Amino acid sequence: MSKQNITAWFFEGGSISIPSRLLGLMEPLGLTFEDLGKIMYLLYCGTTQIKNNDRYAVEAARTLHSKGLIHWFTDTETVDFSPMFDKISVSLGEQPGYMAEDTESYSTSELNYAQLVKKLEQTLAVFLTMRDKQNIQEAVQRYNWSYDLVYDIYVKYYRDHRKEYEFGFFCRMAYGAQVRDKKSFQAFVDGLNSTVYKTTEVLRKLGKKNSPSEPQKEMYLKWSASWKFTHEMILLAVDETTSADNPSFNYLDAVLKEWAEKGITTPEALAQEKQRLEKTKGKTTAVKKQNPAVTQKFKPEGRDLSFLEK
Repeated sequence: MSKQNITAWFFEGGSISIPSRLLGLMEPLGLTFEDLGKIMYLLYCGTTQIKNNDRYAVEAARTLHSKGLIHWFTDTETVDFSPMFDKISVSLGEQPGYMAEDTESYSTSELNYAQLVKKLEQTLAVFLTMRDKQNIQEAVQRYNWSYDLVYDIYVKYYRDHRKEYEFGFFCRMAYGAQVRDKKSFQAFVDGLNSTVYKTTEVLRKLGKKNSPSEPQKEMYLKWSASWKFTHEMILLAVDETTSADNPSFNYLDAVLKEWAEKGITTPEALAQEKQRLEKTKGKTTAVKKQNPAVTQKFKPEGRDLSFLEK
């Protein structure tokens, strides 16, 4: 293919342009060439088409959002470039429309990273360390949570659970419990206190006297939240560990994993499975009785056995 044909092919599908004035404002806006590439990709996608399964779009939106250049609305999968235009206005010596409003109000749109940190410090009356800020940013990036949701998570963690857990582990438990928005986070919080009690009960039934560790609590949350087992079913699974020499959470996890794969989630389903296994075992035993192993009987008739005499 000639260069002319390649050039024609490139432009047949349309083009995305970056205004030359934006290039001239790269330094005042703190833009890198990578930022420009991300702006181009979002323009290519369309501001109303930032799909969660498009990792390039999500990464571009997250980066530009954290720099305060766009608003990113994860629930509607849209972005708004108004913040960037407002920054351009400031750079040109004009006052953007949003500055006439209360700049301390966070309720009109989704928080960005800088606003999140400031709001957390105001709410908790503390100065977040660099490590705290890194943990918060990591939670946003790893779990694709909005900054609004991370605000609620961090406040709850700091006030009630920082003596029990590291923030990273607290987030991992929340994500494992299917926390994706504020409603599911509230459900996670409601069940968190009872998780400690229930995990302790499982330990006692296993014959253990120690307090539940963080991995054990996380495992219990996996059983109850991800695999949808009730506490009753988890205790029934403990009964299945009696044949083990040293019953443990890992052994119990293997039992529940097998049940989950077979769709055994109720006591009735478990009873039916046990009946099925008993019938299968009975049929196997009957087959063995019908086909006994052939044994040769020793028949002494007609043989000289005198050599056996003393």
